This record gives sequence, C-alpha cells and structure tokens, in this order.
Amino acid sequence: MKTTKTPADAPAKDIARFGRADGADPDIDREGGKWNAGIIRGVSLASVGEALGHGMWLDQTTIEQVAEYSNSTGDTGLKCRFTHPGMSSDGMGRHLGRLFDVRVEGEKAVGDLHFAESAHKTPDGDLAEYCMMLTEEDPKAAGLSIVFHHDFNAEYEFQSDHEEDYEYEDHRGRTIKSKRFKSPDERNEHNYPHVRMNELRAADIVDEPAANPDGLFDRSPLARQADQFLSYAAGVSDTKPGATTFGIDGDRASQFFDRWLESHGLSLVSTEVAAMANDTTPEVPATEITRESLLAEQQRYIDRFGAEDGVKWFADGKSFEDCLGLFADKQSELIESLTAERDEAIEKLASVQLGEDEPIDTYPGDESKKVPFSQYVKRSKS
Repeated sequence: MKTTKTPADAPAKDIARFGRADGADPDIDREGGKWNAGIIRGVSLASVGEALGHGMWLDQTTIEQVAEYSNSTGDTGLKCRFTHPGMSSDGMGRHLGRLFDVRVEGEKAVGDLHFAESAHKTPDGDLAEYCMMLTEEDPKAAGLSIVFHHDFNAEYEFQSDHEEDYEYEDHRGRTIKSKRFKSPDERNEHNYPHVRMNELRAADIVDEPAANPDGLFDRSPLARQADQFLSYAAGVSDTKPGATTFGIDGDRASQFFDRWLESHGLSLVSTEVAAMANDTTPEVPATEITRESLLAEQQRYIDRFGAEDGVKWFADGKSFEDCLGLFADKQSELIESLTAERDEAIEKLASVQLGEDEPIDTYPGDESKKVPFSQYVKRSKS
C-alpha cells in the first residue's frame, strides 16, 4: 500500500537556521508533529564550513554523515534538548523532542523538529512554546548544535591522503623538508582538519552554534573570551580579562602583540582615522589582523612545540624560527640525557659479577681449601 505524506508531515523546501530562508515565515504547526505537540520544519543541523572556535572543518561528506546517522535512529529520531548539558548538570528536564526526516539539501543537513508533549511542562516552564515563539520572532536568534563522536581513524586517513611537501629553514639556516595537510576545499584557508564521525548523539538548541549560521557547536563562551582577550591585548579595552581558556596573562599578551606589530611594521588604526587618511593620502595596502589569524598563529606554535612550550613562547613574543631552534636544543638535551642513562645502565650491567662472593664449603673442616662457587663449578666440570 502506497503511503502519501500529509501536509503536516511534509518537509519544508526553504531552510534557514530556524524555519525558512529569504525572510519567509517559519514553518511551524503547534498541533502537528509525531506527538501533536508542535513541529518546526526545515531546521538546519549543520552546513559546510568552519566550526568556529574548534579548529575543524565540515565538508560535504560530514554533512552526508549527519543525515546518515540521524536517520539511522529509525522511528526513535535524533534527540533534541534545550542547550547542551553542562559539567554540573545533565539534560534532565531539558528534553524538547526528536528530529526526523534529516536530509541533505545543497551544503546543509536539514530536518524536522517534532516537539514532545512533555516539553510543554518542564521544570523550567513551556520550553517547546518558547522555542516556537523565538523562531517566529527572531529565526536567527538560535540554532542547532550537533553532539557526535569523532572517527579519528577516518580523519587521520583523510589527512594523510591530502598532504603536500614543503620546505623551511631552521635556526641554523638549514633547509628542512617536511609534509603538511592541505585541504582540498579552497575555502578552508587555514587547512583545518575535516570532521568525520562514527556516532551522532543529539542536536541541541543553543544561542550561537559555531560551525555556520545554521548551527553546530555552542561557541558563545569562547567568542566572548576571545573578544575580551584580544581587545585588551590590542589596547582597544582597558579591562584586563581574567583567567581564560587560552591560559595566557593579558599583560604578557599585550606586550607580545605590541612587539609583533612593530616587528612587522604594522599599526592599529581605527576605521574613522583610516577614512580621514584616505581622503588626503594615497591608498596604502594594509595587512588585516583579526582575532582568528592571531589564534591560528598561536595554534601553529602549539601544534609544533606542544601546549606548554608553544603557549609560553608565543606569549613571550618569540619568532617561530627562534622557537624551532629552542625546540631542537631541548630535543638534543633530551637525547643526550637518555644516551647517558643508557650508557650508565650498560656499564652497570657489564660490572655485575655472577656467582657468590662467599666461598662454599667444598672441603668440610679445612678452611684453607674453601673456594668461590664459580671456581668450584669449573673444577667439577674438569
């Protein structure tokens, strides 16, 4: 028997973060859905692009995996909660419903959010109605953020298949040949690793998902910290940030930033001053400095020299070339130390005397004829 989808269950064609794109009204039915408790059609789970603040890239394969693993849940659907569970709280009382009919539309994975009846009667009130009202009033005020497990083997294999040769000079002027990952997507300018997943756990509603305007990760805490940190380091703000995710003192960062600008012959100029200067002086090409580029440079130090040395040397304002020399010196010291330990162990092993120091009683009653056991064994064999 052929089943025809009813209008209440039919997927929407137009998509946005919530509801529809191009200014169209969100497709909401408060009495529709699997449990007749409301449905929002055409919500976006993820789209191709950078996962801001996470140093990862979502490509078309990732989007297809989102749809694949979402639909593998069958009649159960993909869980949807009101914000991610935190370190001090789980998702109890935050359940909104389930996502069904997740499909790939262009560079996006979209589906239909079916609200559960219980989502209207949570300990925090009617969360389902709140989400539907927010979608109607401001469709871009929130988005879906997926929760998944990485397929590290697949990610490593993809990275190995897309490596390129490159050369650089170390602190001694020697040319070093190496390999590095080159993303096949030209939009991935920072060559972030491409995400591969082997399990999709949920898609939660959050304030500012990071992967794209349609939603992936909750980036708002990191974004606020990065803005406060860089504003202070660049002298835009006088408010020194407290302890942050970056683990760098604000004053040290500010000093490094000043030295970095000076070493590159750069300066920060407000847009108003730049506009006035452009009225009377020839246009001068400027190097754009963004917090993304500064954080990417810090990550380059961490990837090459490790979290402890990379962060410290970056904050101290050391050039990447100088750090290569320091790193090589530390490795040489480590090799020398391990070599010395090995030689000492070999020397100790060679000096070990097998057998007993005390003579055994080979001739009872005659002390003058007692000999070490090793000599006794030799005599016995002869």
